[in-house]
Parts: sequence; C-alpha cells; structure tokens
Amino acid sequence: MLTTVFEIRKKIIEAYGQYEYIIIPALKFCVAFLLILEIDNHIGFNLGLTNKLLGVIIALICSLVPVNFIAGILMVLVLAHLYTLSLETMIVAAVIFLLMFLLYFRFSPKDTGIILLLPLAFTCRIEYAIPIVAGLLFTPGSAVGVAFGVIITKYLTYVEQNKAVLGNSEIGPATVDNFRNIVDALLQNKAMWIMAAAFAAAVIVVYFIRRLETAHSWTIAIIVGTVIELFVLLFGDMQYDTNIDLTKVFMGVFLSILVELLVEFFCFMVDYTRIESVQFEDDDYYYYVKAVPKVTVSDSLRTVKTFSTSETGGTGFRDQVAKRLGGKNAESEE
Repeated sequence: MLTTVFEIRKKIIEAYGQYEYIIIPALKFCVAFLLILEIDNHIGFNLGLTNKLLGVIIALICSLVPVNFIAGILMVLVLAHLYTLSLETMIVAAVIFLLMFLLYFRFSPKDTGIILLLPLAFTCRIEYAIPIVAGLLFTPGSAVGVAFGVIITKYLTYVEQNKAVLGNSEIGPATVDNFRNIVDALLQNKAMWIMAAAFAAAVIVVYFIRRLETAHSWTIAIIVGTVIELFVLLFGDMQYDTNIDLTKVFMGVFLSILVELLVEFFCFMVDYTRIESVQFEDDDYYYYVKAVPKVTVSDSLRTVKTFSTSETGGTGFRDQVAKRLGGKNAESEE
C-alpha cells in the first residue's frame, strides 16, 4: 500500500515536470476565474463587469502573465466595482492596496500567490492552511501578505454586508460620514486584527521551525503553527469577546491540517532512518555535513537514496562533497 502511494506521488511529480508549461497557465486561469466569480458574487456592483464572457477573457489574459500582474488586474477589477457602489469604499480599498504594495510586493514579490489563494481558502473553509503552507514554502515576509489578505477579505465582506448604507454615489456631507464610518469599522474590527496577527505569527514560527536540523521538522512546524493559530484566536476571543464560532474554527483547522500534510507529502518526503553525518576539511575549514536521503520509488519498488561505500573504497557522497569544496579528508561521524 505504501509503495503504491509513493509510486502515485512520483508519477504526479514527473507529470508536473513534463507538462509544466501547460499546467501552470491552466492553474493561473482557474485561480483567476474563480476569484473573478467570487468578486462578482460578493461585490458585483458594476453589472457590466459581471459578464461571464468578460470574466473568461480576463482569466485567459491572467493565464499568460506573471502572478503579480494577476494581482494587479484583480485589484483594478475590485476598485471598479467599489467605485460603482461609492467613492469612499473605493478610496479605502485603494489605500489598503497601496500599503500592501509598499510593504509586501516591494520585499516579497514572489509570494503573491498566497494573497490570491486566501479568499478562495476562506470560501473552502481551509483558510488556516494558508499561513502554515506559506511558512513551509516561502519566507517570513509572507506574514505581511497573509495579514493583508485577511484585511482585504474582511473589508470586502464588510462592504457586502453594508452595501445598502454605503451605497451613495453623490459627493457631499454623507461621503465624509461614510468614509469615517468605514475607517472606524475597519479599525474596530477586533476579530479581523486578531486573525491577521494569528496568521502572521504562524507564518514566522513555521518558517523558523521547518529550517531546524531536527528530525521531522516540517511535521513539528505544522503542529506548532496550528497551535499558535488556535492560541492567538482563542486568547483574542477571551480578551476582546470576538464571539468566534469554535465549531467552524476547529472544523477549518482539521481540514487545513489535511491540506498541510498533503503539501508536506509532495514537497518534503525524506527518510530519517538513513541519516549520514560526514566530516572533511580543506586548507581553510573543517566541514560537518548532515545528509538526509529523499524517499524515492523506482520500477514499482520503494528505494531510498543512501550514501554508502563504493567498490573502489571511496564514499560516493563524501567524495563528491569533498571534491566540490576541495576537501582533503572525509570521516564518517555516524
């Protein structure tokens, strides 16, 4: 059974590598189109932009451009819908997008996909997986992106729920009042700020734990990151009475853990029972290398890459490392 699972994993990874030029544009199209549908369903105030054919065309364009451009296109779409509702809602959203650009895109432009996936994760009830996955695959800078993703999602939810009050196309005294009410509601939304803090903390903690040399560091990072999310959410609820739905939270955490373990299975699968430690030196340094072999499957038989002594009396792995770094000696410290 386990061998079959590893064979399926190997085939999926090989298929992805072989057809990457098709899979990546297809994934971009799917994500962009789903986000456009989400935008149309929740804040589709401009009926001219909710046309499905237009959505397909925009998604096709998104499939051909970098992820950062996809985020820019969707931001413009959101601003257009909000402008149709009221000027003040658009201005607040534009300020949030500008801050996100200055604080996030400026320093972590490669992690933009996290922001795009977060609204879809909220819809699928797996939002708690996004910060854990970000910590496993990216950098601590993703904490800023995840926090802004929460803020943007909650702000658009607020606009949707209060569209009857905020809908005022005429510029006048009511515009100032609406603007003040929006800013106050955003700043006083304790549940939003607590969730943003929980997600940001989880990203940072997971990143540093998964980089440790400890065995099973990724699994430990997933567990600790999940505990951090729950602790911050529950502590914030007790302190500020945010009335979070514990049933939904624990259900979302359970579904998120499944996603996180799936990511670990495809991105980090090693055999800790075959660890080798190697010491060697060159003219200037002593080197201590710890090697953890990856689990692989070949010809319907599970095999594990190991670094053992060759027929010539050398050690393949040690010789390669020593040769590359100019080392003279290699001693096993198993």
